[in-house]
Amino acid sequence: MTALHSKLTAHAAILSKYPFMNKWTNPFPENQQGLLSTLGVEEMKILGKRFGTRFKVLLDGKLNQVKFATSFRDRTKSSFKNFYNGLNEASPSSGPTPEAKVDNTKTRFYERCLKYVKEVDDNDEILKEANLFEAGSKISNIVQKVQTKLGASNILINFDDVFVIHQICAFELGLNGQSDWCQFFNIDDLRVISYWDDLEEYYKTGYGYPINWQQTCPYTSYVFERFEDAVTNSEKPNRQVLIPPIDIIFGHQDTILPIFTAIGLFKDSGSFTAANYDANINRKFSSSEITPFSANIAFSLYRCGANKKHAFKIFVNEEPVNIPVCGGTVCAYSDVKSYYKELAQCDFNKICDTSFAVRFRGYTILSIVLVLITVMI
Repeated sequence: MTALHSKLTAHAAILSKYPFMNKWTNPFPENQQGLLSTLGVEEMKILGKRFGTRFKVLLDGKLNQVKFATSFRDRTKSSFKNFYNGLNEASPSSGPTPEAKVDNTKTRFYERCLKYVKEVDDNDEILKEANLFEAGSKISNIVQKVQTKLGASNILINFDDVFVIHQICAFELGLNGQSDWCQFFNIDDLRVISYWDDLEEYYKTGYGYPINWQQTCPYTSYVFERFEDAVTNSEKPNRQVLIPPIDIIFGHQDTILPIFTAIGLFKDSGSFTAANYDANINRKFSSSEITPFSANIAFSLYRCGANKKHAFKIFVNEEPVNIPVCGGTVCAYSDVKSYYKELAQCDFNKICDTSFAVRFRGYTILSIVLVLITVMI
């Protein structure tokens, strides 16, 4: 962002036309990479308070029993601390803030799955459709439009530059409510750029490759293990075994999108290619919509009083979603367990060929994901 700003402000014609650039300084300095913004801190606290209110019947007097986990990244640890502060406001608990376990197995499975690294992460083929779309007329038209708007004949703008302008616009708009950089685009431009981004995400974390969802095994098998323990305990006469009421796990965008895919959420009927932009205008798998800042998914198990059977719900970004098992927002847990048998009873080592050393990524994932497992007995 800083480099692009320097590139543009080197031209008097651009500064004359867009004087805001004279005063603009990069609000996202590299020394703050991976940290929560002030708004992010506040958002996590408010989110925690809302969840604490929604599940107050579970949490009252039991907050010290909740199991917390994060990845090793500082931003997930910070997310946990601020979320807990909000949770504690809604359901106060005496004592110090608990420690969150660092659990990269459930939050960063994509680094531990060799098959995923080989077939997807290190595979340039996943960029094929995005590259074809970038080379097409819709993207080139946007580049030309931005070039014309800048009004400097002696500067050459490419799509990399345009995407950086888009990112400044998006993050300033999201964090501050306005951005002068957004004037270079209209809503149709934003839709085109969003589709280009989804063409990569679809093949990287979505339905493009089976391994994208298969690798979630450490997480999904744990979900069903917890629910099975809860069901078994609820059927005991005295319910003697203590079952923690909630698990709260803080991960990343690359954690939650494969989980969406594993569950079968936001699945479109058609394929994602460079040639079918128009057919996918109203697509379900739109990463900018389903994984905003502080994106979250909650799996919730209920024991129904009348028949003592168990029901299952999923909340995405705090809203109930239709579950593929039954097509509604509430499904019988027995049907869910049968439908997702491959997720509940999976062998991560066999799926991913983990005989080789783990490779850790160094780049930052900007979205923060909150994943909850809620057990109601």
